[in-house]
Amino acid sequence: MTKRNETCLFGATMRHLFCVFGLILIASFSTTLTAAADEPKPAAKTEMFPIPDGTIDELFTFINTVKTTPPAERSQEAVVAHLKEQVKAVVAVCDRIMKRNPDEQQELKALMERLSGYSVLSQVDESAAKQLNELFQRYEQDERTAVIQLIGGMRLQKQASGFFRSSEAAQTKYVDDLFAFIDVHGLDQRTVSIASSLGEALENSATPQLGAVVYEGLAKALMKLNDPALEPQVLRMQALARRLALPGQFMEVMGTTAEGEEFDWAAYRGKVVLVDFWASWCGPCRAEIPNMKAQLEKYGDRGFAIVGINLDNTINEYQNYVDREDLTWVNLMSQNESERGWNSPLAVHYGISGIPTAILVDREGKVVSMTARGGELNRLLAELLGKNGASDN
Repeated sequence: MTKRNETCLFGATMRHLFCVFGLILIASFSTTLTAAADEPKPAAKTEMFPIPDGTIDELFTFINTVKTTPPAERSQEAVVAHLKEQVKAVVAVCDRIMKRNPDEQQELKALMERLSGYSVLSQVDESAAKQLNELFQRYEQDERTAVIQLIGGMRLQKQASGFFRSSEAAQTKYVDDLFAFIDVHGLDQRTVSIASSLGEALENSATPQLGAVVYEGLAKALMKLNDPALEPQVLRMQALARRLALPGQFMEVMGTTAEGEEFDWAAYRGKVVLVDFWASWCGPCRAEIPNMKAQLEKYGDRGFAIVGINLDNTINEYQNYVDREDLTWVNLMSQNESERGWNSPLAVHYGISGIPTAILVDREGKVVSMTARGGELNRLLAELLGKNGASDN
């Protein structure tokens, strides 16, 4: 079960990386798209999108019409051909705009449209990738701050598409470069989108700690804006960073038990503890319970314990399930009604947005797994508590 993330930074969706030319249509195909068409000629007219006469503003309106026109057919070939015609038309319109002595804002907007078009098309057309690089090179010597920010942001956006195909060292360098750029130029819709999307992708990757670095960097950048309205986003980023940094680190667990007693985390030191964020209304959480009970019976006398962090909305919902299933381990649940459900203090502290979240802590109090469910829990317990370090079936 997951909690819908309702946060919207600067009005932009956090998953927004490429937003133009119907890229979503391309992404819907399961096969890899390749290009075999001729290189689009920037100033060429197109039959599909005949370019009208008009003012600069009217030409920008026409660009939006081109970008939002869906293909007549949904085959792979038709979608790619349509995309090429869209980019071809937009580039031609941008050329026409540049011949009409645009002001700086209009020039930058035309440049962004051209860059965006080539960027999307480069996913399926090598010639577009070449044209994109040529466009980068043409403007990289431009000393205007707005141009430097636009070109740098577009380069970072383009590099993000290959992030997970690069080495860990390259990934770390990319994150460093991203926040060095943000330090100089500040946040805008593009860099917020890149950083937040990257952090989200890293949450379930092999390097979640790098995701912690991303979220922490984004939180610091947001704080520099000194906007009280952004405080919830800052706190959310800090919480996500705190959770993703847990592997190999000490985990804090504090609060009140469902019975109203102060929880003593120190009493669990020396034990292997499963910290389980769950709720009785969560089907996958309930599905884990039988195995958790079986592992507790098997390893309880060897030092295994469970601490539940319950996200039910009422004590009655929680207690009815505990009584019915005969759960014997301690559960934390605030006595304050406003701190239940997704507002559970520990869920907020660690940025929990999906349950079950099962975190395994070793005898030293350090996190050894963020996904200790089912067979993974069994394997880890056999490794940590099985006789002679081996599983005893």
